[in-house]
Amino acid sequence: MFKWILGILLSLGLVLAGLYGYFIRAYTTAEPPESGQLQRDSLMVSKLDRSFSFYLPETLGEKPALVFVLHGSMGHGDDIRWQTAYGFERLAQTENFIPVYPDGFEHHWNDCRASASYSANTQNINDPAFFAAMVAYFKQRHAIDEQRVFVTGLSNGGHMAYRLALETPELIRAIAPIAASMPVNENNDCGASGKPMSVAVFNGTNDPINPYEGGLVELMGDSSRGSVLSSEQTIRYWRNLAGVPFEPARQWQVARKHSSEPAAEVTEWLANGETVRLYKLWNSGHVVPSPQVHFGRLFGGNAPEIEAADEIWGFFNGLKDAGSSREELNNSQNGDSR
Repeated sequence: MFKWILGILLSLGLVLAGLYGYFIRAYTTAEPPESGQLQRDSLMVSKLDRSFSFYLPETLGEKPALVFVLHGSMGHGDDIRWQTAYGFERLAQTENFIPVYPDGFEHHWNDCRASASYSANTQNINDPAFFAAMVAYFKQRHAIDEQRVFVTGLSNGGHMAYRLALETPELIRAIAPIAASMPVNENNDCGASGKPMSVAVFNGTNDPINPYEGGLVELMGDSSRGSVLSSEQTIRYWRNLAGVPFEPARQWQVARKHSSEPAAEVTEWLANGETVRLYKLWNSGHVVPSPQVHFGRLFGGNAPEIEAADEIWGFFNGLKDAGSSREELNNSQNGDSR
């Protein structure tokens, strides 16, 4: 009798392990760089001790850029490191920038979604002040180029990137949200500055959490985050701010391996020193695109044809020549207001 019960329990355990591996488990085959240093520090912001990690390459040139890489809900800065296949650290070794992995308050960011139930939102944590403090920290210690501060993030981290773009455009040059669309107006409590921003959005058509076509965001039965705009409506908001024409400047496809169907369609608009780009990831889910990172089927499918870190840094780095023109535009606008 005992052996029979033990056999059933072992069989059940194997089934559950298999289901976990197929539906839930996420992992990467990548390894962090052997050179350089991953450092950790904290800052006191609004009477809270806020922590962050950052990678310093072995050789850092003059006026390096700063790239904030933000984790998703219930996450930690260390999570987004491997979820991006340590790609930003690999690139930082030759591209002269510092990747930073901040930790959200109790594993969340206080983004624009007014109805969200996590404590970062209900306690109205001053996350923009945290990012301003980090920019000042890296300016003082590593003489970063303040005109080249960028933000990317997954899910809740992508929503935090939207908030920074809306409320503190003077602080950052561009954002690249992943698996995140702007909240609907009724659930958006951010104070929009109305200033343009370069934006690249990476959204999957099979995302079960952040619907590509817009609608209710639901995470493991929690729908408190409310509804979001569609991916096209999200990109249209930033296009309108930048004053870009309706017709895109260019479009291209990313080929899918072993199939004639595209893995992604990329559309780009250009105007007034800003670039707005939408990555439509076909049959991809709530994931960071990468051939080196595997997300369980619960997240809606992987996107192995695109390496997110390479695409995002390529987008950010391509804006550097536009930085001076944007600064001149901002200065002229400020001059007119006086």
